[in-house]
Amino acid sequence: MAKLRSSLALVLALSGCAGLVPPSATPDPALAEKVRSLMGNDACSGRIAGALAAYHLTAGGISSIEIAPFTPGSPTEYSLAARQAWVKQPGRPGAIVVQYDPLSCRVAQVYARNGATLPPV
Repeated sequence: MAKLRSSLALVLALSGCAGLVPPSATPDPALAEKVRSLMGNDACSGRIAGALAAYHLTAGGISSIEIAPFTPGSPTEYSLAARQAWVKQPGRPGAIVVQYDPLSCRVAQVYARNGATLPPV
């Protein structure tokens, strides 16, 4: 019985991790405006700016944003026509990628690619 309880506790703990969302913060007006402008007035730009603000990015720390569709690696991955905002930083390699759902603006994940580094939260 104790083994069953510990297994159940492990399953519940792991399932709780599956629902984690990336951090968000209120962006300063300059960051919000820059993201909105670089995303071409995309309705989700406010949420993207909030995700970037959580990682302490500023308007001056962003040189461009490219939007691309997200192609899941497997059929079980989050999709729903998801998009990726590839955020480039001036003078730095790679990009910080913000994956989001363009219908609900839900941010699914934030990560660094191709040599970029994600500042600590």
